[in-house]
Amino acid sequence: MYKKILTKICIGFSILVVCYILTIVGVIMYFNAPNSYQKEDKRFIIENGLTLRQVVEKLHEEQIVRNPETFLYLSQLIKGIDPKVRYGEYFFEKHSSYYKILHRMVKGYICFRKITVAEGLSTDSALKIINKANGLIGQMPENVLEGSLLPETYFYSYNDTKTNLVKRMQDAMQKNLDELWEKRDPSIPLKTKEQAIILASIVEKETGIESERPQIASVFINRLNKGMKLQSDPTIIYSFAKGDKSLERAIKMSDIRNSSQFNTYHIFGLPPTPICNPGLESIKAVLNPPKTEFLYFVASGKGDHVFSTNIKDHNTYVVRYRSLMQNKTTTAPTQETAPKQ
Repeated sequence: MYKKILTKICIGFSILVVCYILTIVGVIMYFNAPNSYQKEDKRFIIENGLTLRQVVEKLHEEQIVRNPETFLYLSQLIKGIDPKVRYGEYFFEKHSSYYKILHRMVKGYICFRKITVAEGLSTDSALKIINKANGLIGQMPENVLEGSLLPETYFYSYNDTKTNLVKRMQDAMQKNLDELWEKRDPSIPLKTKEQAIILASIVEKETGIESERPQIASVFINRLNKGMKLQSDPTIIYSFAKGDKSLERAIKMSDIRNSSQFNTYHIFGLPPTPICNPGLESIKAVLNPPKTEFLYFVASGKGDHVFSTNIKDHNTYVVRYRSLMQNKTTTAPTQETAPKQ
C-alpha cells in the first residue's frame, strides 16, 4: 500500500517537474522568438526615473510589445520581481525578441548618436552644429575661444549636454596640442602653443589637400623667419566675417587695404587669435614643417597650389592662373588671386 502511495507521489512529482521544465522552455522559446508585432526598427527612449511597468507600457504604446502584462510578468520571472532598467536611448531592430529587448534595457546597452565637426570650421559654425544636434540638451556654453575645439567625430548619448560635448572637444584639442608641442622642431619661430594654433588655423584654411599642408606651413614659417608679412587671403576674409559663413564673400581690393589686426596683408607676424579650428594634420605641419626655401604659393587652377622660392616665378604662376580663370566672372582680386609680395 505504502509502495503504491510512494509511486503515485513520485509520478505526481515527476509530472510537476516535467510541467515546470516545459513551462520554462516555453517561456524561453516565447521570449527568444522573433517579435512579429514590431514591424520596423525603433529608437526607444527611457527617461530617468521610470519604473519597469511604466517602461513596458511605453513599449506597448510605441508598438514594440503587443501584450504588456505578459511581457512584464515574464520579465519579472526571468530577471526578478523588481528588475531595474537603465535610462537612455535604445535601438531595437525590427522583430527583436522580447529577451533581447529586456536584456538591453537591464544591462544598459544604450545606443550613441554622433556629430562631426569638420576641420577648418570657425567656433561660431561649430557651435551652431552642436546647438542643432538632436538629443543634446541644455544651454550652449559662453565664451568658447576660436581654435579651442578639435575637429573630429564625437559620439554622445541621448540627453547628454551641449556643455559637456564642447568640453570634450576642448579637452581633446588641449591633450593633442600638449603632446604635439613636446615633439616640435625647436627651431620654428613659434614660442607658445597659442601661436601654433593660430598658424595652424591659417594653414587649415589655405588648403583642403592634406599633402599640401606641410609645404604651406613651410612657406609661412620661412616668411616669419625673414620678417615678411604672411599675406594669407583667409585672414582677410576672417577680418570682416569673423567666422560667420553668411558674411563670407570674395575679397575686394578695399579688403586687402583694411587695417584689421587679422589682415596679414596689413600686419607683420600672426593675427591675435586663430581664424578657425585646425585639424591635427595642420598642427603637425606647423610644429614640424619640412625644410624648404618656398616663400610663395598660388592656386594652380586644378585644385592644388604651385610653390616658388622667388617673386619672379611666383608672378609667372599668378599670370598662368589668371589666364586659366579668364573665362570666369571675377571682380578685382579674389580669394585665390590676391598676389603675395
